[in-house]
Formats: sequence, structure tokens, C-alpha cells
Amino acid sequence: MSPPSSTGSASHAASATVVGLTGAPAAGKTTVAALFASAGCHVIDVDRLGHAALETSSMRDAVVAEFGSHVLAKNGSVDRGALARVAFGDDLAIARLEDLVHPVVRDRLTAAIVAARSTATRAIVIDAALLFEGKLDALCDVTVVVDAPESARAERARAARGWDAGELARRQARQISAEEKRGRAGHVLLNDAGIDRLRERTLALLETIAPVARTNEHTNEYDAGR
Repeated sequence: MSPPSSTGSASHAASATVVGLTGAPAAGKTTVAALFASAGCHVIDVDRLGHAALETSSMRDAVVAEFGSHVLAKNGSVDRGALARVAFGDDLAIARLEDLVHPVVRDRLTAAIVAARSTATRAIVIDAALLFEGKLDALCDVTVVVDAPESARAERARAARGWDAGELARRQARQISAEEKRGRAGHVLLNDAGIDRLRERTLALLETIAPVARTNEHTNEYDAGR
């Protein structure tokens, strides 16, 4: 059997489904992103794009002009922890920061999608906590929300990230509600029965949305118990 042509691989990549992946804090989005990656998807981490943007001299200068030099580390780079302490306690300051960072991140994300299309990949997954809030879903063919019971999210946040209830609530307040996320999602992936079940559900969902089906008008909850 002759090997597949490079033209065929390029065509498959060019038509790869773009999947927007989001979820409430500590719902398991990062785990699902890793499962997608292990199944042959190209995952773009929007948080990393934002961190990279803050490392540029132009963004650093803009942040200092807006928030002051006290948000810089000793080496002159933006101290993300200091910036978070200044911005995240104030809705107006958050909006000012997002006005600076989000357009740059969107441009980088668009470029990353174009680059991913030049490779052979099953699907392109945009891993973004603020997928809907940042209107990044407009770049996607289909959206997936990872959902989990509130008690499970609180326990996972405490055990894995050291967040107390206040920190989890603060992060949740920056996002639209879990209910609204579910309502806007093309698919809801339930994370309520351990890693093996989550893997099962993730792979079943991927089989549905990539590479054949590009979109779905109705929300589907992937729970074999239903």
C-alpha cells in the first residue's frame, strides 16, 4: 500500500475542526485538554499565549504605563502575581488589563490556528477559561464545556491547587456562570465519575466532533448513565 500523499494530509489539516474548550474553575478542563492532545489533537493554551504576550517589551511598557512600575519583578519583567493583586480586586482595573491583553492574545491565537492548519492533526483545540467572555468562540466550529458538581470542584481546587473557597469564588466571579456556559455550549462534558470515565466520555465526544461532524445545533451531555 502506498503512503498517503502530502496533499491529502494538508487537506485534512486545513479542514480540521476547531474546538473551543472551556469550563468552570477546577472542573477538569486542563485534564480534558491533555486527553484531547493524547488522541491526536493540536491544543492551543490561551493562558500561555497571554503569558507570552506579557513578556514582550511593548506589552510590558503598556502595563507599566497603566498600572505603575510596582507590577515589575526585579529583573524588569512583568510580575504576574503583582499584576493580579493590583487588577483582580477591581472590576475597572480588570477591564483595563483585558483591553490591553485580549487583542494581542486574539491575534496570537489566530496565528496559532493558521499554523496548526499546516500540520496533520485530528482537531485544533482552543483551551480557554474565558472562551465565551473573550468572544473566542467566534473562532471555533464547535464548543465544549467541561462541567462538574460544585462540591467536586471545590475539593479539586483545594487539593490540586491549594485554593480556598474564597479564591475559587474570586476566580469564578471573573467568568460567566456554569449554567450560562452550559447553555451556550455545543457539547457539555460531565466530569463527575473519575478519570477513567472522563477519558471514556472525552474520546466518545471527540469521535463525534472530529473529523467528520463540524458542528451540532443542540447541546449534548455525554453521560452514559442518562
